[in-house]
Order: sequence, then C-alpha cells, then structure tokens
Amino acid sequence: MDNFDVFEFYQFMQRQNVILSFKGEMSQQILVNIGDLLKEKLASEDTEKQVTKKVFFIFVELAQNIHRYSADRGIEDKKRAGTGVLFVKESANYFTIFAGNRVAPLEAKVTTEQCLAISRLTPNELKLYYKEQLKQPREDETSGAAGLGLISIVRKAENPIVAYTIDIDTNETFLVLSVQVNKE
Repeated sequence: MDNFDVFEFYQFMQRQNVILSFKGEMSQQILVNIGDLLKEKLASEDTEKQVTKKVFFIFVELAQNIHRYSADRGIEDKKRAGTGVLFVKESANYFTIFAGNRVAPLEAKVTTEQCLAISRLTPNELKLYYKEQLKQPREDETSGAAGLGLISIVRKAENPIVAYTIDIDTNETFLVLSVQVNKE
C-alpha cells in the first residue's frame, strides 16, 4: 500500500485555507462542475456578489489556459484536454487563484514576460491594450488567445498576475500563474 499521508495533506490544505482544489484534465464538463461548486462555496460564505463574479471569471480563464496550452494532454470525451492544477485560497482580505501546468520552456518564458508587462500597466493602459489586441488577426484558436485572457484577468482582478516557472527538464517547464482578488 502507498504511504501517502492523506491526513497530512488535508491538514496542509486546511492551514493554507484552500477552499477549492483540482488536479487533472480541464474538460469543459469538469470546468462547469467545478465552477458551480466554487460559486456555491463563495455564496455560502456570504462573499460579495462582485467578488464572487471576479473569482469565478479568473478561475475560468486560468482553467481555459490549462485546457488550451498545457503540454500534458489527456483525452476527455474523445477530445484532447490540457491537464494541470487549479486551486483557490482564502485569506482575511482576499482570495488567491492559482493555476499550474506543464508547457514548453519558450512558451513559459513568453507567458511570464507577458504577465509582467501586463501587470505594469495602469487600468487605462490595460483597457487600451486590450482593445489593440482585439484588433490583431488570429491565425487559429490558440494564437494570441492567452494574451487577451491574461489582460482580462488583470483588468477584472484589479491586481497584478504573478507568473513563475520551475524547470522540469530541457523540454518542459511547470508554469504557475496566480492572482489575488480583494474582498472589498
């Protein structure tokens, strides 16, 4: 039998105030179910409606990034779905939404640089940049789509998006994105 200590893992999640976590394939159906669960959890804690909407929106955007861009792919309903991890932590003043998945090193570099650049923009600059990006031609469904999603996340959160990477090997990097949503 495996020596994995489930209780220790549970206690760690409790200490970190993790209110929702998921690891696996980000299929559309799973995303809908987990999103509904997140909304119910926030509503049961009397979280302000605007805050709930922001947390939900960011959660969905980050899940879609995993679905589209993760190098770790699974099959869900005969379609390829990205695999990763998503979780939401709560603190006294804010919620933090985290997403992590495997990507190619170049993609990780581009995404972290993009997050840094987007997070430096003022709200007005973000709005203008978003409008500029909407006008850019798209070669396919994944071309440039992450840029719009990342911009939308920062605009909605009204906080920067933090990105960092952990090298797995020369072909893969684990990319982590996180963003805070203030409770007030």
